[in-house]
Amino acid sequence: MKKATPLSIENLNLGRLPSVPQVLLRLIEACYQVDVSFHTLANIIQQDSGLTARITAICNSPAYAQWNEDRDFEHLLVVLGLNNVKTIAVEAAVQQFFSQFNIQTGKSLGAVWYKSLWCAHAAKSLAALTGYQFPDEAYLAGLLHRLGQLVFLSNHPEDYSKLLLNTSGDSALAELEREQFGAAYHEVGALVMREWELKSFISDALLYQNEPAERLLESPRLVRLINFIHKLSDPSEDRDTLYKEADLLFGLTPSVIDHLQKDIEKQVQKSADGLGIELNRDGAGQIEVQVETEEVRLELARRVREFALLSGINLEPGKEQELQEFLNAVLMELHILFGMDHTLLFLADGDNQHLQAVAAPSVSHAQMMEFTLPIQEGRSRVAQALITGEIQMPVSAADANPVALIDQQLARALDRDGLLCIPLISEANRLGVIVAGCHESEFELSSHQQEFLPVFAGTVARTIDTRRNIEQRTGELLENTRQWHQREARSIVHEINNPLGIINNYLHVLSVKFSDDPAISDQLKIVTEEIQRVGDIALRLRDIDDSKNAAAHSVDVNGVINDLVSLFGDSYFQTHKISAQLDLDKNLPPIQTSRAALKQVVTNLIKNAVEAMQDGGELSIRTHDHINIGGREYVELSIGDTGPGIPPEIMAKLFTPVDSTKGNNHSGLGLTIVNNLINELKGSISCRGRSGGGTEFLIHLPRLLGDE
Repeated sequence: MKKATPLSIENLNLGRLPSVPQVLLRLIEACYQVDVSFHTLANIIQQDSGLTARITAICNSPAYAQWNEDRDFEHLLVVLGLNNVKTIAVEAAVQQFFSQFNIQTGKSLGAVWYKSLWCAHAAKSLAALTGYQFPDEAYLAGLLHRLGQLVFLSNHPEDYSKLLLNTSGDSALAELEREQFGAAYHEVGALVMREWELKSFISDALLYQNEPAERLLESPRLVRLINFIHKLSDPSEDRDTLYKEADLLFGLTPSVIDHLQKDIEKQVQKSADGLGIELNRDGAGQIEVQVETEEVRLELARRVREFALLSGINLEPGKEQELQEFLNAVLMELHILFGMDHTLLFLADGDNQHLQAVAAPSVSHAQMMEFTLPIQEGRSRVAQALITGEIQMPVSAADANPVALIDQQLARALDRDGLLCIPLISEANRLGVIVAGCHESEFELSSHQQEFLPVFAGTVARTIDTRRNIEQRTGELLENTRQWHQREARSIVHEINNPLGIINNYLHVLSVKFSDDPAISDQLKIVTEEIQRVGDIALRLRDIDDSKNAAAHSVDVNGVINDLVSLFGDSYFQTHKISAQLDLDKNLPPIQTSRAALKQVVTNLIKNAVEAMQDGGELSIRTHDHINIGGREYVELSIGDTGPGIPPEIMAKLFTPVDSTKGNNHSGLGLTIVNNLINELKGSISCRGRSGGGTEFLIHLPRLLGDE
């Protein structure tokens, strides 16, 4: 027989690994229980190697890169989230319902399920018995040690079922697999594990599961564990040889191995009973398992109809706080539902002239921003999808109509052979295109992809359209509300200023009358300052504006500071024995911000600093350009004093209007106002003690250049 071409990962369809229907039913049922725990979900999922493989692959994708080294499966489910677990469960049920499986393939799947679960329990028990510190990792490796067989069943259901059911012994099976498919199942499993880049020896454990024990004496513990339990699960293996290998690898006696094996069989029987799966022994004592029955298939169909495919999709309008988060969630759903993990999402601009890449989990932000495509006929398959409103299938390099250069570059950026372009259209609104990179073996869509991809794309498009309409209506409502509040605020300020003016006049008369009495004069001075503070707060009400208007003017920060210091210098500073030291960056450019808000911030902080230095002191004000914070540029403004400093208990809640270090007559509102103003200007404010004593406030404002 002629040998097949050696298998590579690109020639395998890994997105449709079969699962045991009974496990799927149990998982779907659990997902829709109100109080289901992740512990319960983990126990169900880890009874099926196909489902476990899906979860493992997703959690080791770029979107969850920070969790790749987590060996706790339950933790991975928590990170993935209940909604994504629901999506995986329902999608797997849909896929199973539309699969080519029949009674024969169901028997083959049952055999793989039984041996996988048997080895998972055996690996965990043996890990505990031999002191391996990661028993859950051993369980995962045991469950996935026949992953390659699921891949073969998925890609060649009928041919592989015959091969699997009619071949005795894993060694003979491996040879026939190489002849027919170009690789043995353990080699395929190891290849898949290596592709997922797990921070583990699982790939090696799968690859070397058939090796003689003598060759593994120096191998990592996980490799030895899987090698032994794999052989222990094979009835064709010689019993005496197994006992010798148990002693050689782990120093275990035959009685321990016999007890271990009986205990594992009880655990697997318990799992089967819990799922309603019958384990039957044939005349030779071999276990036969039939998981694909008409009864369970009808129940699966009922569940699919009941929940429907899109019941698992988390695409409700307003669910995410930001559009970017929503778009990233769309691509994650695409990965979970259809196995498409190298994707880009384009949105059309307001004039429908260009498509701009806006989300791409597997492409850097800098690369993504370079992709701006004109919406014109014949320029790219991406644009063509939006123009025609039809999915554009991938085109190979050998096709008679070669793809445009930009399409080739997009495919290269996604590290794939071609592009599947899915338009996002809501009624008459052409919103964008999802681009999925595909290997050449994936150029043909499966039946369930053909049926549900347009449904998925339509749901996404309608949701984006709804979000945009909501944002537009919300923006109009907020603008009307803001204008009403401004009118009301001006009216209130006008009413407040009248009595304040009268009070100030009386205070002036009283201060003249009692000018010879220092005690009364000082008290009247405090009252006057507080009345002025009330006036400042009232003026803030008048100046309320939205963030767009707050950043609509070009402001010379140094100029604002110089004007205020000059204003305070002749009277306020001299009266309080304050010297002002300025260190202003001469190269500081004008920035787009609100002059009124900035002036109020500096005024409040200067007054705050002066009041802190009751016996006089030095006020220092500095500015600096080009301050980089988190990759963004800011200008820095520092205002410091030489006062006594701020106690830690006050520092912890400095910007809340409850405490003040200035006495009972102060509400502490000044810093709260400053903080609110800085937030409106999209900046930040912080406070720290100075090494020589005193306090320093640091303000960072976005470096958006003005036009002065």
